[in-house]
Amino acid sequence: MNGPALGILFALMSFTASAQVQDSVLHFTKGNIAEKTFSVQEILVRPTCACVGACSCPTHKTDNYSENRFLSSDAILAKNSSISLIKRGNFASEPVLNGMASDRLNLTIDGMKIFGACTDKMDPVTSYVEPNNLKSVYVEHGSSGSMFGSSLGGSVNMETNGAVINAKKPWSGEVGAGFQSAALGANGLLSLNYSRKKWAIGVNGMYRRFQNYRAGGGDIVDHSQFEKWNGALSAKYMPTERDVLRFDMIMDEAYHVGYPALPMDVAFAKAKIFGLTYQHYPQKEWIARVEAKLYANTVTHSMDDTQRSDVIMHMDMPGWTTTFGGHLDGQFIAKKHRMTARLDGYHSNARAEMTMYPDNEAPMFMLTWPDVDKLDLGIYFQDDITLNIKHRLSFNARLDFVSTNVTDPLGVQQASVFNQDVAEADQRVLKNASISYRTTLGKGWTAWVTAGYAERAPSTTEQYAFYIFNAYDGFDHIGDVNVTTEKALQGSAGIRLETGKVVVSATGFYYHIYDYILSAIDSSLDAMTIGANGVKKAENLPSAMLAGGNLSVEYTPIRSLTFRTTGAYTYGSTDAGLPLPLITPFRNVTSVKWTVGRASVSAECESAAPQTRTNPDFGERATAAYAIVNLRAGYYFPFGDKRLSLNGGIENLLDTRYRTHLDWGGIPRPGINGYLNISFTF
Repeated sequence: MNGPALGILFALMSFTASAQVQDSVLHFTKGNIAEKTFSVQEILVRPTCACVGACSCPTHKTDNYSENRFLSSDAILAKNSSISLIKRGNFASEPVLNGMASDRLNLTIDGMKIFGACTDKMDPVTSYVEPNNLKSVYVEHGSSGSMFGSSLGGSVNMETNGAVINAKKPWSGEVGAGFQSAALGANGLLSLNYSRKKWAIGVNGMYRRFQNYRAGGGDIVDHSQFEKWNGALSAKYMPTERDVLRFDMIMDEAYHVGYPALPMDVAFAKAKIFGLTYQHYPQKEWIARVEAKLYANTVTHSMDDTQRSDVIMHMDMPGWTTTFGGHLDGQFIAKKHRMTARLDGYHSNARAEMTMYPDNEAPMFMLTWPDVDKLDLGIYFQDDITLNIKHRLSFNARLDFVSTNVTDPLGVQQASVFNQDVAEADQRVLKNASISYRTTLGKGWTAWVTAGYAERAPSTTEQYAFYIFNAYDGFDHIGDVNVTTEKALQGSAGIRLETGKVVVSATGFYYHIYDYILSAIDSSLDAMTIGANGVKKAENLPSAMLAGGNLSVEYTPIRSLTFRTTGAYTYGSTDAGLPLPLITPFRNVTSVKWTVGRASVSAECESAAPQTRTNPDFGERATAAYAIVNLRAGYYFPFGDKRLSLNGGIENLLDTRYRTHLDWGGIPRPGINGYLNISFTF
């Protein structure tokens, strides 16, 4: 069965409504492991701190996303004020955390390393998860996020739902359908769980089909359509009360994806993700848990210009990545210490090709990623120390050995054109460490401060790119195998007040980055792409800095009424005082929500200041301020232990024509958009 047919099958299976997502958590009860079933309806996001595992900083919960079960993973991530999105179209946006994009982040699914296969970043890892796969999103900032690998910006780990063992009833699930007007978009979803005393199987699927959307003012944005389906399977087995075996599989395929900000669209993007996890809970007071995991995944991506009328020369640009890896970790308790130790590693291969078809000439072939193998072996340790009831200290450290090499002789020959020798493996040792202190200042008041050091290896594009055209700045880009490892000193601080009616949280951060990797114009090289402005080559700046913070206030005067406002600001600069590219201006989201009985109504205003600090060398344009208004409402009908829910709303109520600073090509976002979803939980 082909991809579109399977997607249609998912849609037919899910033509009625949405429901609760259930998962299971294991915890100790009188020396035994008990299983607790609960509903997961919110995304969990940790604030800026150095905690992983047993976090000593407060956990922040975003808005309840179950009100719209058809939100994309992009929309869910955007609910975190620290995350912005680089949009090249209406599909698969690239996350940016505190001014740092995906090359400087760990983006993982259930802790598994996955790499997009598109040289233009049209397929970030986050695009391969759907809300009915998703249990929670954990965001760690800076070197605090080094549990999943060395990085400067931190980590975004998307945890998926697992099958529920020993549930209250053998069969449970959800089924749903939704529609939205701006792109005449249709969605369908299905989730099922079959539970027994010692084992369970869960399956879920999502299908989406969107046409070209309408921007504010009524203009149709061409090449903004997409179609995709996503299916997942989870199986759990408990051979004993202290052992859990879990198998997970996700398959995600997108077709006919338009990218209005780019010169090419996507014929297809496909991912196959597999994970096998074993957890053991020893009957020892000092060992909380031991976990072993093996995983493998493949991503295939093909750019397509056959639907464009203004193509000067047709090109094929497929890409592939394959990754397999695993980890072994344990959590240990000793008096005031809660420790996590982890060994992990992965091997990945990345290959991307370009074939150009000039008129009346033979096709021209080259490797834009020259079959790059990467081996990463790491060790991680964390210790959360409870000094006393008011004071906590957390320390973590990570060491990685990274080896990359080009395996295709053609790739070696291509690099030699620039006098680069990539025949030998490039090997690096990366070091990450951070320390965090948290204290209770008084009734309802907590504060924390974090300091850290981080390193990250250059990305495949930064080291090995061969004439990859960047539509944002209009230049062909090449890599440099000898580019230096980035290093950063980091600091952050935060304070939080939580009373019965008010929650206020404020955080600030600063990164001083040494050997910052940024491409610069090389006038000695000629462009390959017709119409390109020239060629840029990856190089190291002496330093750069990023600073900013966010503030959130939540006020609940009565139980049924909640006011909330969040604001975030980031400032970036090179050592020469020039603005770093793709830095968002001040942003704010203010909302009010009223809930009474089975009904809820909310109003939201999203706004941003103008961004005039731009770097013209990177094709940046100043962005005007904007403000949009969204209205949402929901109601549910109980039927015993089942529920029928309706929710809908109007986004961009005033049909404002706007774009955010990270939207490529000046492409406006959707105008007024009405949506309606129906859901049924059983």
